[in-house]
Amino acid sequence: MVPWLSGWLSLWLIAGQVLPAMAGEAASAPIEPGIFVPALTWTGVLASIVYGLLGLILLLIGYYIYELVTPWSVKEELTTHRNPAVAMVIASFIVGMAIVIAAAIL
Repeated sequence: MVPWLSGWLSLWLIAGQVLPAMAGEAASAPIEPGIFVPALTWTGVLASIVYGLLGLILLLIGYYIYELVTPWSVKEELTTHRNPAVAMVIASFIVGMAIVIAAAIL
């Protein structure tokens, strides 16, 4: 047999066995999703309130630090000049800080 033909035949045989298994055609038992109902307790509600307030306080501290670091007054740019570029930068900063704080708290 020609070597290239035997190579193609062996590749065809391997692909014929592997591809159906990769496509998920192998029979397996279905997995039933489990329903998890969290218990609503006063300690959980209190913890959510405390962590929410902690996150807001950290967000305000981060905003005031950003106000100190920038060479211009962010509040003046937003209120008197109504600069939309500064508003977009501050909005993205606040969203980024909120993501980092939420990840740190969780």
